[in-house]
Amino acid sequence: MFAATFLATAAAGSPQDPSFVVIAKGADQPQLAADKDGGFYCVFIRNGNIELSTSSDNGKTWSAPVTAIDAKGKARGGMQRGPRIGVDDQKRITVTAPLCFDEKELAERYPRAELWLARSTDGGKTFGAPIQVNEKARTAPESLHAMSVAPSGEAHVAWLDMRGRTKGQDLYYAKVVDGKPGRNVKISATLCECCAPGLAIDGAGNPVVAWRDGASSDSRPIWISISKDRGKSFSAPARINQVETRVAG
Repeated sequence: MFAATFLATAAAGSPQDPSFVVIAKGADQPQLAADKDGGFYCVFIRNGNIELSTSSDNGKTWSAPVTAIDAKGKARGGMQRGPRIGVDDQKRITVTAPLCFDEKELAERYPRAELWLARSTDGGKTFGAPIQVNEKARTAPESLHAMSVAPSGEAHVAWLDMRGRTKGQDLYYAKVVDGKPGRNVKISATLCECCAPGLAIDGAGNPVVAWRDGASSDSRPIWISISKDRGKSFSAPARINQVETRVAG
């Protein structure tokens, strides 16, 4: 859907072609969401912060970027480690991103991030202060994650977390109501440490989470877990691919 900082509005073309529209120069790690009326919302890393641009004319023109989360110019992205965005039926916007605000930690070569969430109730004009999603600090160093927002406004977040471990990571989940993250729940253990999970919401507002196995086998299967009570509990993991892939990396 994206080519660098360009949103494709036609099936083919190049950044110099009329079929591409510049959303924001110098942006990285873009993610897109749409509201029920066809409005578009694009979040990305730019100037070391988490920024947002919106379109109300089917992507033909975009608003000047606003800061969704002020990371003091320290936000980093790459390899699925960028921000995520979702919008509900009231056009309230939720943005999540892995960020580090600790000056001492930022001095490290690979600073450990926490998973942060910010919300806008005015269509993206302004955002509230960011709130940390992972309850236990310093356990989501990469914050590889997925996030989806239900039409009612509840946000569902899944991420890799290593609390209680010296190596390896587990899959955690939290439901966010009115911008406030709930209790962190472990869904599964031992995931691929460099693969972000996937998360979608069904028509009833129930989250469905998928992830890649992290076992040291010759084939890492894909697993899925489903909630039928809007995130209060999840089914036992079920394997999706029944045929061995023979892909270990």
